[in-house]
Amino acid sequence: MDKASPMPAYAQLADFLRSGISRGEYPPGSRLPAEATLAKAYGVSAMTARQAVSVLEENNLVRRVQGSGTYVRKVDVGTSNFDLESFARVFGDQDNLQVRIVKAEVKKGAGPEKEVLGLQAKDSVIMVERIISHQNEPFTLHVSFTTFDPTSPTVEAMLDTVVLTGLIFQEGYSNFKRGSLRLTPTLLEPREARLLELKQGEPVFKLDHLFYNFDDQPTAFGWFLISHEKMPLISKVGIWDD
Repeated sequence: MDKASPMPAYAQLADFLRSGISRGEYPPGSRLPAEATLAKAYGVSAMTARQAVSVLEENNLVRRVQGSGTYVRKVDVGTSNFDLESFARVFGDQDNLQVRIVKAEVKKGAGPEKEVLGLQAKDSVIMVERIISHQNEPFTLHVSFTTFDPTSPTVEAMLDTVVLTGLIFQEGYSNFKRGSLRLTPTLLEPREARLLELKQGEPVFKLDHLFYNFDDQPTAFGWFLISHEKMPLISKVGIWDD
C-alpha cells in the first residue's frame, strides 16, 4: 500500500484485488480471502478491507454469500448493457453541431403519432423534421411530433434543438415527467437517404423517443435515424483495467 498516494487505501486495495482477478490469481467461482485476512495481509483496517470488497461488488466482479464468503463472479453476458455514449458525445459537442430544419408544420395527426399520442380526430400536432450535422457532416435525421398547444412550453422545446437534446441527455428539464427510448433497425427511404447523404435502402438505427407530461399523458414523440457507423453499440463484459 502506498501511504503517500492520494488514492484512498480502500481504492488501492480494490485495484490490487481487481488485478489479481484479471491475472487469474482468483479465477471465476473462487473465493476471495476473508476480509480479516486481507486486512492483515495488506496492513489495513477491517473496515478498509470491507470497503474494498464492496467496490468490487458494486462493479459486479464479486458476490457475497451470507455465511460462506465472497466469490469471484463468472462473466455474465446477460447482464451487459449497451449505451448511447457516442450519440451523447456528439450532441454534447455543441460547438460543432449544425441544425437545419427541413420541414415544420401544424397538421392533423394521421401516422404513428396518432396512436402513440392518443390523438382524437380534431387534434393537431406540430411536426418538425431536421437534419443535425456534426463537423459539417449529416449525423442524424430527427422527426418529432407534439400535441399542438400554443400555450405549452413543449412547443418551444420541439423547435429548440438545445432544449430538445437536453430532454434526453441532461437533467433538470421539468416539462416532462418520464420518457422511454426504443432502438430498432430500419432501411432508409429515398428522401431520408438523400437528406443523410446515404444510399437508399441502407440499414440504419431508428431511435424512438416518447415523453410523458406530469399528468402521465404522452406529449412528445419522434425518432432519430442514424447510421450504425456513427453510433456503434459496444458493451464490455468481464474485467477491464481501463
